[in-house]
Amino acid sequence: MMAELASYAAYAHPGPGWDGNGWDGGGPGWWVIVPILFWVVVLSAAGYLIYRFSPRRAARTAAERTLAERFARGEIDAEELNHRRSVLRGKG
Repeated sequence: MMAELASYAAYAHPGPGWDGNGWDGGGPGWWVIVPILFWVVVLSAAGYLIYRFSPRRAARTAAERTLAERFARGEIDAEELNHRRSVLRGKG
């Protein structure tokens, strides 16, 4: 009896996106887009973490911090601070 009820349920509603004769024309829906968005988010987060904790960026941040301290102590002036920062950032 359960098998007969299950077959009636399957006939009455064959499943999401199918009408018994083929595709209902509604398109694949969100089940195609969601995995793509998931992997875009995961890969973007991984790329950001690699960038954020890279040794080169950490060294540049430490060098800029040292420059700021030297400027605060009055060892260098604003022009020299800006010039050295631009050199560190690869713009000079």
